[in-house]
Amino acid sequence: MKQFKGRYIIQGEIFCRTGLRIGAPSEGMQIGGMENPVIRDPSTDQPYIPGSSLKGRLRYWTEWSMGLISSEGGTPAYPCKELAKEKVGDPEWENVALLARLYGAGSPDDRVRQVAGPSRLTVRDAFLTEESAKELQRYLGEGVFVEEKTENAIDRITSKANPRPLERVPRGARFAFTLLVDVYEGDSPELLRTLFHAMALVEDSSLGSGGSRGHGAVSFRGLTVEWRSRDYYWGKAEARPIAVGEVQDAHELLAKFDEISWEVE
Repeated sequence: MKQFKGRYIIQGEIFCRTGLRIGAPSEGMQIGGMENPVIRDPSTDQPYIPGSSLKGRLRYWTEWSMGLISSEGGTPAYPCKELAKEKVGDPEWENVALLARLYGAGSPDDRVRQVAGPSRLTVRDAFLTEESAKELQRYLGEGVFVEEKTENAIDRITSKANPRPLERVPRGARFAFTLLVDVYEGDSPELLRTLFHAMALVEDSSLGSGGSRGHGAVSFRGLTVEWRSRDYYWGKAEARPIAVGEVQDAHELLAKFDEISWEVE
């Protein structure tokens, strides 16, 4: 059993460069209600970014960038039979193992899980910053945090427009996010590099739905990284900030990755 060494705490803000849309089920919608609402925190009625949505997008781009997507139905090509070949040293095998360590590999009985161990990455829900919530209400109205946008679906035969109203979080909104990366004996900083690589890919694509229609362009800003060793959780050590310097987004953090001291005790 590999020994737990500690975890990195990565925090910052997700800045919306365009409107962001992460949809919510519309079942039970009242007459006159919005057909395409965004997901909201029931305790505040404010929109938020589910950790599952962000983690799913990060994993999606990691799989594609590593060439681990099967041509058969888009199924990821890392089932048990693939890893059971144990092609240690083969680049594809190493990518499969790295992906499984970072994001998880299925049920405990899977061969992938047995080799990779537990998922290292935890992604928490991201909520509007207090300042951003106040800004949104200043120009949208008290208690209002989203805008309504109408898109038209054009009939290719008749050219008739079919208006479709939807909700989205306005451009300029900011969400506070937290990523946790656990480190076990034998793990290398490549886990972090892979994560920052995926974050940079998300910045150049989109988060949420409607990316091809202009929604969901985001940046990860104000990034900070902290190391908390196993002894920290026993009250025997202090948390240690990792000196990443002033970085504007994930691209900058990835570019200076090799200049940063990621080694942990």
